[in-house]
Amino acid sequence: MTSLWLYVVLGAILKIPKRASGITYNEKAVANSSFACRSGFYHEDSKEVTIKLLLYRTSLNINCHLYDISKDDNKENRRKNLLLYTSAGLAPSIMIFNSTFSKVFYFKMTLGEGLETWSIDIPREMITFNTDVAPVEQWFVQFTMHHGLDMFTSDGTLLDHIREPVLQWEDYFGDEIDIINLIPFVRNTKGTKSPCASDVAILGLILDGKINGIFLGVTKFGFMRRNTKWYNMTANICATLNDDCADLSLMNVILTNTHLIILSSLGLFISQDLCDPATEQIKFTRSDFCGFEMDDYLKAKIWYNIQCLANKEDYEVDYISLSFNKDKTLSQESTCFYSNDPFTKWYSCLPQRAKGEKLVSRRVVSFLVDAQQNTGIAVLSQQKDVLVWVNKLTDHRLHAQHKFPAYRFPERDFVPFGMFFHPNSHFLYVYGNQVWLSTDGGNTFILLIKLDNETVTETDACVYNQAIVFVTDKGNIFYTKAGLFRYARLTTVNQDFFSMYFDHLGILYQLSMNATSADRMAVPVMDVNTLLQADDLGFDGVLSPQYITEQQMVFYSHEPLNPGVAATKSRFYNLHVDKALVYGPGGSGMITKIFTHGNPPGFLSSVLVDILERYPTESSTISPCILNTLTILERAQGTNAYRLQLSTTGPNIFKASDREKTVVIPGASSFLIVAIVNDLNALGDATMPIIVPVNKVFESGTWFLYDFGTQNKRHWSILVDRCRYTIQQPDELTLNAIRYLDLGSKLHFKFRVTPVNIAYPVFHMPLMMIAVGRPSLLDVSTENHWDNTDSYIMEIMVHSKFFEQGKTSLAVIVTQASLVCDVTTIILTLKNSCSYLKTMHYVLHVPVSASDWLSGEDQTKHNVSAVSHLLKNLPVNYRPPSALGISVPLTENFYNADPSKPRMRDYFRRSKTSGRYKQCANKRNRSECGCTDNMKLSFSVAFSDCKEKVLRMKFPVSKLPLSFTVQDESGSTNLSTPYYITVIEVNNRTNWEISGSDVTSSVIKMREYLAHKLNTTLYNPDGLTISIHGSELFHFRVSTVPAVSFCNLFDEFQIYVDDAPLAFPGQYLVISISMISIGATIFVGFVIQMYEIQLGNVLQRKLLRRNKVSSKSTLSSASTASEESSKKSQQ
Repeated sequence: MTSLWLYVVLGAILKIPKRASGITYNEKAVANSSFACRSGFYHEDSKEVTIKLLLYRTSLNINCHLYDISKDDNKENRRKNLLLYTSAGLAPSIMIFNSTFSKVFYFKMTLGEGLETWSIDIPREMITFNTDVAPVEQWFVQFTMHHGLDMFTSDGTLLDHIREPVLQWEDYFGDEIDIINLIPFVRNTKGTKSPCASDVAILGLILDGKINGIFLGVTKFGFMRRNTKWYNMTANICATLNDDCADLSLMNVILTNTHLIILSSLGLFISQDLCDPATEQIKFTRSDFCGFEMDDYLKAKIWYNIQCLANKEDYEVDYISLSFNKDKTLSQESTCFYSNDPFTKWYSCLPQRAKGEKLVSRRVVSFLVDAQQNTGIAVLSQQKDVLVWVNKLTDHRLHAQHKFPAYRFPERDFVPFGMFFHPNSHFLYVYGNQVWLSTDGGNTFILLIKLDNETVTETDACVYNQAIVFVTDKGNIFYTKAGLFRYARLTTVNQDFFSMYFDHLGILYQLSMNATSADRMAVPVMDVNTLLQADDLGFDGVLSPQYITEQQMVFYSHEPLNPGVAATKSRFYNLHVDKALVYGPGGSGMITKIFTHGNPPGFLSSVLVDILERYPTESSTISPCILNTLTILERAQGTNAYRLQLSTTGPNIFKASDREKTVVIPGASSFLIVAIVNDLNALGDATMPIIVPVNKVFESGTWFLYDFGTQNKRHWSILVDRCRYTIQQPDELTLNAIRYLDLGSKLHFKFRVTPVNIAYPVFHMPLMMIAVGRPSLLDVSTENHWDNTDSYIMEIMVHSKFFEQGKTSLAVIVTQASLVCDVTTIILTLKNSCSYLKTMHYVLHVPVSASDWLSGEDQTKHNVSAVSHLLKNLPVNYRPPSALGISVPLTENFYNADPSKPRMRDYFRRSKTSGRYKQCANKRNRSECGCTDNMKLSFSVAFSDCKEKVLRMKFPVSKLPLSFTVQDESGSTNLSTPYYITVIEVNNRTNWEISGSDVTSSVIKMREYLAHKLNTTLYNPDGLTISIHGSELFHFRVSTVPAVSFCNLFDEFQIYVDDAPLAFPGQYLVISISMISIGATIFVGFVIQMYEIQLGNVLQRKLLRRNKVSSKSTLSSASTASEESSKKSQQ
């Protein structure tokens, strides 16, 4: 336990400087232990190549354990590691990130009986809220033993299974089959992968014609787990054909962001939108091209510029193109066509000829649309020339005028095969029997690879580590990194057919068929770094070193000294550029340039080498002649070799083994010993004849011997060098980060490259360069310098100055980095547009927690929170008043809706005919409305049905300050100029006013400029206040105006005005009646006082008079009654 604590403390101390300076690449330590993690289910192989997780509709449940690669991965060892680290207070952490998102989660630190793994349960809402089917970036995950310590770092991926479009159709691709009977008839395979999730891939089988049909394999784990599902899609394709489809066979398959494209022998088929609900078998439509037959489709090629359109902008669109390998006939409009999503309209890849342009036969080899510069790029074969045309696009149509002059490849023997952009970058590769690289969209090209008698026929690339592979028809695989002008031969595969595939993390797989495996595939992993460093490109020739400076040497390759060795195999080639010339006993240097020459005599070629580690000289025990004095004499008669003579006899003489060694004299020419004449004399070819020190004597210690020959076994080799450069990024950007710039915004990036394990400082060359995909979109400037730690620092400033939406890549390339470095190029995507994360928020004058908003407690009770008294519970089916009065609501918006209860204030015809439910439309009661907590918390009118509480304020509301913030991925700032806003009341209430706005000349000009577009007043957001003169609910919408931002920002807020006076005219009537009553009372009192009226006497007399009248009427009625009774008695 003590040793563990010591390890943790030391690890933390060592990591603090690194974390303080951001992310550091290319210094990953080799660890014996690693994490094995799973989500949702147990997978038997815990030592997989990488971790692959799936996110479903519920939460993400992950279990991880730590294992030692040198020990058995059993329950006992897992339990031991769990106890060891948990008792030390450590538990794993997981960082989930992609180009726009990054978050760290921590595992539970628990101990229990039988537990052997750490676990974590992450609610889906903590990662993403969206559940709709759409292109979405696959996340990267990184597990460490406590975030920040970088202990046992393990990488993996996380795929959103419910949103990835192609995975929704797994049960509707056709009949799931076992392809064991098809394997003997497979002659090739074609693979494609999702633009946003490389682990989701499709492999198509190309058959030999004895069996026909469309057969595709689908994987969501990058073929790593042997569970590829195979489908027979023949019936789906044949359903679109009216003719017989007996000759139907696959030529190629492409997966775009929203469509599956199948090129077959019978035509091009486009699937329905993959984002549509999957309820029946997937349907295809056939694209018709007039004049083309089955033989034409068998030679056709389909091209696609891969770009992930997650969070798609309006200017982003997918394009595909189809080229027929033939000359145009009279019945054909063109031999190359392109189309944009949804791929219903097709256009010719070649613009119409300009007037007077010479009619020349041209064949389009490949066509791509540059998504950054919005241009069409075509590679054409024209007679004996190969050209590149670049034309602008407007409304998806090509301009007739070229953007750049046509580029003509200088190598006349170049035969092009295809072209591709590295995904999400602007590096354009044209390949065939050569490979050319363009960083400016096709204006210029640089030769990268030149092949002999073989052609590149297949490529694949990775977005994460920027790796690229080229596969030739001879089975050779060449490897490079995006933006680097160096490459290496990875290996040679001796199979009839295979496909190369990078998964989402950049792990390279070789895909082929295997009838004995579960999914009928062989998927070996290629260890790229091992293969790169094991491939010795050295040749059986003799090298002779010549010092230029202390830091640079030139190595000359000599013609063969032994018979039977071809001169063509004893020289340097372009493949050797940027490789390390490594000497077995020690020392290495980087080959930077290659020269082919015939002078000096005897030497065929040479290379310029930058010294990385000093090459050792021969010792006196191996070559005792170096202890002697050496004299350089004139050339021997009849030869070009100079005579090398030792001064004294004895033990310090030439040996036969000294042949093919090089005499190096500082400041003078070197001499390759080509023959040993006797003990004291030898012949040597001079590397620099013009500086030969003839007849000069050199004492021992002033001249040296180097052995770069083959006589004593070749001790030198040409290899891919190890990684010698670390990259630091203080802002902790991901490798493929996306950053948004609004109009006027600025970004600042800083990168530091530090050389390690080199012999000399490299101040003579810059270590970084940048490539901007669309330089005209943004203002990009750089500052470069060296610091006192010999590190090369580049600072990049980006400024959005132009009101033009678009995107551009910004690639930071470490020019001297080795191919085995994890990171050689960092590609950022800069979008000059509104970030989907940028929002505007109204700032409440008092903070209210979510629990208070959602609480169902009665605010009149004494035990509720103090803030809750500021909230008003809205009545069920509430609608705000209108200009006609409180009892006449006319708005269409309900609040706190419940269809099972009567509508509030539904008295008049206009009130009864207005009002529409939203969430509660066609629902029977509120429980069916589907109101979530987020809907209840929202101020948006779109969720008014769910709104239960609003902020209450007492009447009158006078000059209430309005404050807003703008929040994006970089933080939150107060809304102020140059933003200008408009304010409206969504329920058309009018008894409110805005004041306090600072009316500057800019505001006046903006009001005049936008008067014809805006139907309301424009305000400066600084110092804004609002006064409300009405009662009950007011619902305001605040929006920014266009032309000052790419974003149409808005927010809404609600205020319920309580304790308001009676509505008009009730208050005035009450006041008037009260005043009249008071006046009348005063007037009566005045009259009584003036005329000295005794009010008491008057009342008394009136009362007495009333009593007298009453008594008289009583006596009269009594006498009448007595008379009537006497009459009756007499009768």
